[in-house]
Amino acid sequence: MIEMSGADAYFLREESRARHMHTLKIVVVEHEGAYDPPSIERVRAGAVGVLPREPAFRRRPLDVPAGFGNPFWVDAQELDPAYHVRHEVLPAGSTDAALDELAGRIASEPLDRERPLWQIIFVEGLSDGRVAYVMKVHHAVADGVASAELALRSLQEDREQMLYEPWRPPPAEPLPSRSDRIWAATKTHARRQRELPGLLLRSMREVGTSLSWLRSGRTMPAKVFNAPAARFNQAITPNRVYAHVRLSLPEIVEVKRAAKCTVNDVFLTLVGGTVHGYLAAHREPNDSALTAAIPVSVRGNLEDPAFGNAVTAMLATTASHIADPLERLRAVAESTRAARALFERRDPRLAVEWYDHWVLRRLWLHDLPKFLNAFLGRPGVNLIASNVRGPSVPLYSNGARVSELFSMGPLSGQMGLNFTAWSYLDAFSIGVHACREHVPDVRSLADGLAVELEKLSQEVLRN
Repeated sequence: MIEMSGADAYFLREESRARHMHTLKIVVVEHEGAYDPPSIERVRAGAVGVLPREPAFRRRPLDVPAGFGNPFWVDAQELDPAYHVRHEVLPAGSTDAALDELAGRIASEPLDRERPLWQIIFVEGLSDGRVAYVMKVHHAVADGVASAELALRSLQEDREQMLYEPWRPPPAEPLPSRSDRIWAATKTHARRQRELPGLLLRSMREVGTSLSWLRSGRTMPAKVFNAPAARFNQAITPNRVYAHVRLSLPEIVEVKRAAKCTVNDVFLTLVGGTVHGYLAAHREPNDSALTAAIPVSVRGNLEDPAFGNAVTAMLATTASHIADPLERLRAVAESTRAARALFERRDPRLAVEWYDHWVLRRLWLHDLPKFLNAFLGRPGVNLIASNVRGPSVPLYSNGARVSELFSMGPLSGQMGLNFTAWSYLDAFSIGVHACREHVPDVRSLADGLAVELEKLSQEVLRN
């Protein structure tokens, strides 16, 4: 029995019928080179027999009675292959657009909390004999960096490399009793009360850092509640849509070098451009820059890189009100530089540790933003833009080469639009995730990213 951290428990507490707190990692594998023809039977046997060697694939949550404390992680004694590994067959010769549509449907279904919080969907029917694996993992189990690590650990860098020895379930043990869980939670509450004064002192220093930065006259990062609501800043629905686009990583790096900025600046500029075009096409107000939350990992060297949550966020402008791509890039780069500089002066673990004091943290994370949103008529932040660096070497599954990796990040609060980028070899894939009721034409946003890269590349390299 392992007590769940406050950051992990947050994603269980905040989940609802409409707010699914899971992420997707999608792996597309070529037909040539496979040792054996892939089949659902082989995939199930391999996944359930091998993956639970990683704690993320074998642990399930166990609540404390009356919600007195954070849930606990306990090892499952057995896994149901039919639940954890599903099978989907698309019409023969299906394109990536059909896979995206399927991913949206998969994302619309919650995970069963009575089981370990993951599923793998084995997808057949793609063109050229390709198959896909859609890995669905609850955010309580792993943040974006950890879930990417999980996906990569299920693959091989060497075509001849074999997987681990099969997982052997531990001897059956009785679940901890209600009184044991309550007693453990009571001791944790007492310890956290002793830690609270130090956390409050660190928070006061954080406020002082921000005030000092403001008095210095330096450029301030983007602020919360500083941008108007867009069509995707509404109450989140259960029904999701998804589309991805594959861009050229060398082209993005070339733009980055020419403009003397970062890959993330280029990415955020593309996001701002496609949002600009999308709002213009829908005749919506487009004269104020929308704000993005950029997840930042604060995982320590001693923490499990493939389990749990250790992430906070910086805010930056998307400069979505600027039509000119080069001017937009300059505005984004200035905003991210300020955000990074202030972030480096702050206490990086403070926000994560506040999750352990949930009553106070909820006032800040949920109740206050909800009140301000109703009062101001604006969301705290408009969208999420996450960029995870992926592998630069070829990966293999069952001897066949992985041709593409892409990802779907979660929606949260009123941030009903998520752009998640993941690089692999020379590809920079960006997945766009939204609610079907608010952004039914999500494909136009994904396609707009490619258009924006072409325009930005022409402008930067010409100047």
